[in-house]
Amino acid sequence: MLSVEENELLARTGPGTPMGELVRLYWMPALLSEELPEPDCTPVRTRLLGEDLVAFRDTTGRVGILDEACAHRCASLAYGRNEEGGLRCLYHGWKYDVEGNILETPPEPPESTFKDRIKQRAYLVREHAGVIWTYMGPKHRVPAFPEWEWTHFPPERVGLAKTIQACNWAQALEGDIDSAHTDYLHSSDVRGRPRDHAPRFEVEDTLYGYRYAAIRDPDSDADKLKYVRITLFAAPFHTFTPPLRTMRDGAPYETATHRVYVPIDDETHAFFSFSLSRFGPLVDSQKEAGLETGYRPAGNRGNMHLQDRAAMKAGNWSGIQGIRAQDRAMTESMGLLAPRHKEHLGASDVAVIRFRRRMLDAVRGLERGEQPPGLDPSLRFDELRAEQRLVPTGADWTKMSGFPEPAWV
Repeated sequence: MLSVEENELLARTGPGTPMGELVRLYWMPALLSEELPEPDCTPVRTRLLGEDLVAFRDTTGRVGILDEACAHRCASLAYGRNEEGGLRCLYHGWKYDVEGNILETPPEPPESTFKDRIKQRAYLVREHAGVIWTYMGPKHRVPAFPEWEWTHFPPERVGLAKTIQACNWAQALEGDIDSAHTDYLHSSDVRGRPRDHAPRFEVEDTLYGYRYAAIRDPDSDADKLKYVRITLFAAPFHTFTPPLRTMRDGAPYETATHRVYVPIDDETHAFFSFSLSRFGPLVDSQKEAGLETGYRPAGNRGNMHLQDRAAMKAGNWSGIQGIRAQDRAMTESMGLLAPRHKEHLGASDVAVIRFRRRMLDAVRGLERGEQPPGLDPSLRFDELRAEQRLVPTGADWTKMSGFPEPAWV
């Protein structure tokens, strides 16, 4: 468990918080490009790391992310007119470009120097692979832009999905790096796993964060083979779980997934799922069914995530339809911010413990001037791979870098 103080340090990312200072040093997804579908379209009110922002696409197609409050009288720029290369406040007509420069201050006399002295807070933006990314940290520390594997593939091979989830980002991410829960929570949906439901865990720290292996005995040849499932955590809020493999029309089909848990504030986060079909067009969409306007799911704590008790009596483990909905139900059921001081962690929680330690150590290290994980310029993010397969009992999974050969399981 964590102390109350450590829990606060881990979970809170608002302006001025230690974890907030850390996560602002990384590029993060802010919106999907589809949310700003065309030049001069409706601005989008958004919120990241506890800051109220507005995103807009100008006449030339460039995207800006600005402080929502107009620098003049703090009226919301989300109401503004998006036209002729800038976003104009409705209240008095002040106009801003995507970099926060003031283009016009119509009510002011010609000799006004506001345009030269004032700038709207604006964050760096890069639109890439159907996603609008932003960097919210100090300009002198901008890291290299991470080129994830899926960003190198054409749109027909990639699936982009977003869901707004009603809990702190860290507890949702912890569910993704917890291999043991799949044998229970998802047992009615996941097939083909060994019957060994008490995996042994081994963890290896890396420059990007860490990777871990959940090791199980297979259902046969247990003395010769072991089932190894490798999951990756990349700081500050990226996860990679093993690909899904099958055969389609006599050919191998493999879908890899990269997930990101971006804090909106301390009680809400945006869950992004980026899926890649490595050997042909994407067949299975990763977009969750039943999302309402604003990427919000229909299931929530108020309606018990649409749990069906009759289905449970008929043999369904959770009574909740869909793996993502099941995960969300459990992490949201903990409350908006999980009371980790009440926990009793066991051997199955090794990966969760390591995530917390890596992030808390990174915060404290940043205060000492140390470089956080995931910011080393030598990192090749497009080479990160999660994996699952049967290997010889004596094999060292840490030496099997990348697991390059497909194994259709």
